[in-house]
Amino acid sequence: MKSFIKYLGIVAFALLPILSSAALQVGKVQVGKVSGTVTLIDGKAQRKPLANGATFQEGSLVETGVNSTAELVFSNGASVVLTPNTLIELRTFRQVPSADITDPYRQIEKDPSPSVTELEVPRGKIIGEVRKLNALSTFTVKTPAGLVRIRGTVFTVEYRVGPDGIGRIVVDCVRGSVETTVFSSNAGPVTVEPGMQASSSVASAALIAILTKASVAAPGAPQPAALSAATLAVLSKPIQIMVYPIPAEDMAAIAALLGANSTLPVEVATTINAMAQTMPTRTQMFPNGAGGAPNKAFVKVITDQVTDTVVKVDKTGAPIGPVTTTTGGSSTLDETLKKITDNVERTVEQKQINPSGV
Repeated sequence: MKSFIKYLGIVAFALLPILSSAALQVGKVQVGKVSGTVTLIDGKAQRKPLANGATFQEGSLVETGVNSTAELVFSNGASVVLTPNTLIELRTFRQVPSADITDPYRQIEKDPSPSVTELEVPRGKIIGEVRKLNALSTFTVKTPAGLVRIRGTVFTVEYRVGPDGIGRIVVDCVRGSVETTVFSSNAGPVTVEPGMQASSSVASAALIAILTKASVAAPGAPQPAALSAATLAVLSKPIQIMVYPIPAEDMAAIAALLGANSTLPVEVATTINAMAQTMPTRTQMFPNGAGGAPNKAFVKVITDQVTDTVVKVDKTGAPIGPVTTTTGGSSTLDETLKKITDNVERTVEQKQINPSGV
């Protein structure tokens, strides 16, 4: 009897890789709604227009043009809307087969089986709606600046690089649960509570390349163009992650985009628009403009030294609990240049150690 049980154990162990690979299969994505010029780029780099009702799988990229949007609906019930000038890659989408995976996917009310979803947004902004995930499922969105982990929620992720070479990542948690990590920061994962927005500014890959070449250039070699004072100010400080209520303007824009460019029930956009009426405005939170000092009553600044508390918002949009701000700075040019060098080196090391971030 013992030998028979041992035999069964050996057989089960031998079949385990086969069973595992059979259990997690490639999922599918349907195009729910398209407006303007939208392009699908397949695994062979072939480009073709993306039309309503089309279906594709992992390994594909979708790109929206000016004044163009696209809604993608996954076979686990999740969906994302690509705003204009956005590029997204479906790096991984696998799920366990289930009888609850019904077509069209929009009618799926919750994640029908364990699934793994990994999206990458090299540029642009997406608005996501993820149905209640299976306990074994994961849903992550990567940008060049950071990684966002999603649990059943309405969220946005945006990454764009400005003319100064600084990349800005902005993450909204309209409802549900979101956790974000900025790669070049030592602050660790930051939980973004419902109704909150997190943003951070970091050097883009192109800017890092320029600074790296300049630091190893031979004496007398041509130097890159001088950086602006604003760029130097960002590079000289420790990476900061700002957490604050989603501005009323941003919340209203999310509602408008979902209402016009998705197949979600109209109640979703209506509810978000109602939330916008209770949120503080961007001017209230940043009275001195985007580059000025924020209103400490609303905005929390997280650096390497402050990582364990998050501002919450009540129904009126007012913050609850204390706000702590930590800032960096420098009084001399040498100290400023040293901080820039240290930040760049840390960013390069992070990308070498964890190139994918997932």
